[in-house]
Amino acid sequence: MSTTDESVFAPDFKDTPYWWEAAAPTKPESRTPPKRVDVAIVGAGITGLNAALELARAGRSVAAIDAGDLGHGASTRNSGYVGRTLKHSFSDLLRVYGVDYAVAAYREMQAAFDAVAERVRKDQIDCGFKMCGRLILTKAQRQYDDLEQEWTLRKKHLGSEFAMLSRKAVRDEIASDLYCGGALIPDLASIHPGLYHRGLLDRARSAGVELIGGTRVERIVPVDGGGFDLKTSQGETRARDVLVATNGYTDGLLPWLQHRLIPFDAYMVATEPLKPDLMKRLLPTDRTYIDHVHDVTSIRRSPDGTRILFLWRTGTRQTGAKAKGAQLLQDLVNIVPDARGLKLTHSWTGRCALTRDLWPHLATHDGIHVAGGYCFAGVPMGTYLGQKAAYRILGLPEGRTIFGERSFTAVPLIPGNPWLARQIMGWYRLHDRWASR
Repeated sequence: MSTTDESVFAPDFKDTPYWWEAAAPTKPESRTPPKRVDVAIVGAGITGLNAALELARAGRSVAAIDAGDLGHGASTRNSGYVGRTLKHSFSDLLRVYGVDYAVAAYREMQAAFDAVAERVRKDQIDCGFKMCGRLILTKAQRQYDDLEQEWTLRKKHLGSEFAMLSRKAVRDEIASDLYCGGALIPDLASIHPGLYHRGLLDRARSAGVELIGGTRVERIVPVDGGGFDLKTSQGETRARDVLVATNGYTDGLLPWLQHRLIPFDAYMVATEPLKPDLMKRLLPTDRTYIDHVHDVTSIRRSPDGTRILFLWRTGTRQTGAKAKGAQLLQDLVNIVPDARGLKLTHSWTGRCALTRDLWPHLATHDGIHVAGGYCFAGVPMGTYLGQKAAYRILGLPEGRTIFGERSFTAVPLIPGNPWLARQIMGWYRLHDRWASR
């Protein structure tokens, strides 16, 4: 398929996220920040808003300041998967660090998952949160065996439930003959990330958080005697504490953080609405689907069950929404042949971030709190570490986390350039092709 083939695009095609149909970013009014606040948060995504909510409800005055529209970033551009998996397998942590550390790390991943579920429940956010289960797919017996060993260890040490599925059982879950089997994890979830972010915005506003969009923080300057002056494109504000929660959109504002994050682009498409009988044939069980590789493909239904949402080619070079969208549609057809003939209504990208050690991090540098580097787990980790950052600022013991205790090492190359992520993901793809033989 040519990437310039216009026939694959619906007449109403958009290069913006499908999620924005229900929850478009909020256009900010131009205004100056308050002169003084207890806490200034740079970035009004999932991390910043969860931190802001906890702080405001604890009685702190808070301003969340974002360079763009409120909701323009990766918080409303991701696939809406809610899981509890690190880029480090449980078996690897067990081998390298021992059982206690491995269990502690994965218990916190469960806590991150629970943080999303509890935020949605407690704040009554209508965002399609659903415990739909996840199917992890394998193309080769060695992948299947590795997956079974991993989840057997998780069940033994963590009590995690799973079921290994045969080729035939997988075929009953997704209309593809590529896979030799897989693992069904029944208690993982999906969400509408746009509506989740919109709900967080509404709750933060109700809690008294100053939400300021379209305002770039240009400098953070320590003040004699404590606190910081934030110089922004709309004026200055003074804060006792600062949290920088910009993740993949981190720029030179805080060079220490920029040198520790590897930004990368993720790409996603949405198909036109499918007739119910076709959807039932292609994705009959409405789960979230990924394959057991490093460079994962993600397939799911839209929350209303009418469209297929597909993510792949993470970290590859940007080629434009239509060119990348046509490529992804062909990838989807290669996996699910009966998707041939579907048209795309949306194709978009979002900016995420890796770290050198592939761990998410919460840290404090020169008195400034930072959180980021979620390594493909932005919804649960952004929620969780946003809350943990707030507890740290409040001086509460609940701020302790394994993700705040690991050394946050710098990347010894040019900061802020996604070319490094392209090299890393290219290596992963080579590894994945070997493992999938």
